[in-house]
Amino acid sequence: MKKLISSIALALIPLVLSILMLAFPSRIVTVVFFMLSLYILFGSLRELYVVLKVDELPAGIRNVSVIKNAINIILSVIVIFMAFSNPGILMDIVVYIVAVDLLLTAISDTIDSIILRRMGFRDILALDVILRYVFSAIMFFFPSFISSTFINIVAIIILILSVLYIVLSIVSYRRRKDEIFVEYEERE
Repeated sequence: MKKLISSIALALIPLVLSILMLAFPSRIVTVVFFMLSLYILFGSLRELYVVLKVDELPAGIRNVSVIKNAINIILSVIVIFMAFSNPGILMDIVVYIVAVDLLLTAISDTIDSIILRRMGFRDILALDVILRYVFSAIMFFFPSFISSTFINIVAIIILILSVLYIVLSIVSYRRRKDEIFVEYEERE
């Protein structure tokens, strides 16, 4: 029963978030860009730390990674500052800042993956790079799409997945309960 309650409680968080996204899309956009900026900031700090710690990297990869991560850190700090200081202008400027950041990161990661493949590393995540190109193109060419339709689509998907998770948790709980009951009857 505790597992069912914790599963339902865990599913209620995205459920409430999706309802808030549908009710207040402009405020949620600010929150989403703030969280995206935090993600970029922490990812860049982590990658910068790793790049500076690994001695085997060629100087070209190290320099490109340091520059890319410095740009990411600066841009994410700007977006975080704008989210708190002037959220009204956030949508106009931040879409392009994030698009530029994603594009620069995708280009840098493409160069890194080509160099690392030549060095013999085969486990490169190409999907991440492709998604960055796709998202940056969407943000450049359809900035109004981000603020309206995209948020509604994401909210509806999160809402549906949250409800499905709750339903599956209840069904799974009932099946386990029935299996325990049948097993108990067989023992008698």
